[in-house]
Amino acid sequence: MPDPITHASLSFIIGRHCFRDQKALFVLAALSPDIDVFIGGLFILLTGLWPVSLTDFFDKSMIFHPGLSAAIWFIPIYGLFLSWMFRKVGKRAAEANFNRIYTVVLVGMLLHLGLDFLQTGNRPLWPLDLTVGLNILPYTPGGRLGTMMAAIALLIFDTFMIYRRQQPPQPPF
Repeated sequence: MPDPITHASLSFIIGRHCFRDQKALFVLAALSPDIDVFIGGLFILLTGLWPVSLTDFFDKSMIFHPGLSAAIWFIPIYGLFLSWMFRKVGKRAAEANFNRIYTVVLVGMLLHLGLDFLQTGNRPLWPLDLTVGLNILPYTPGGRLGTMMAAIALLIFDTFMIYRRQQPPQPPF
């Protein structure tokens, strides 16, 4: 799986251009399939299986990943739940059409799965032990750092281009 910074950067860029009013919702939805990593970290801390280092903690927190939240068959159900939650919690989401919120959430989650598919993939048919991926993005720590840096560079470039479009033309002298 690409790191959370890559997921957040690319989903922010897409959300900024395609879902202007709900870009924060889109980013949260795009990050949500990795909730099982957060749950794994809580499990590690609550059960007393104390890690010896931060790297060990991150490795052990992957105990439930990839799991149910990244299964392609569960995404529509999970998307309904998240859409309902966002409408209960967010003022702007509560005012929006439910179909619009559900579409934003579903596209965000599918973006996440698509990025995971570019790497080693996930287990899209969980609980079956079938891993599918294109192996285009490297999974090594150095490769993940490169993917993260490329996503940040793309975010900076996109921000610069938006800023440049908003500036009035300058006279030549």
